[in-house]
Amino acid sequence: MVITLGEHGSLVAGPDKTVFIPAFKVQAVDTTGAGDAFIGSFTVFLSEGLPEEEALRRANLYAALSTTKVGTQKSFCNRGEFEEEWRNRGGRM
Repeated sequence: MVITLGEHGSLVAGPDKTVFIPAFKVQAVDTTGAGDAFIGSFTVFLSEGLPEEEALRRANLYAALSTTKVGTQKSFCNRGEFEEEWRNRGGRM
């Protein structure tokens, strides 16, 4: 089960373990649509074969980035923008 915690990150809980994934720090402007950005990107990352914890870290960043602009879909970055931000942050919160 995945539990989103907003600005605090996310949590994945299973029968064998529970893992907390901290949020990425951003200057949030509008949080509308962040949950959609999270679950959509998490699904994409999982479908690409990434391990669950890495997919969650990436989804946390994607959702965080969506809060830096006003709106919903128009606030979602494209893949190139996301990958650049991921590299710039070194996958670190």
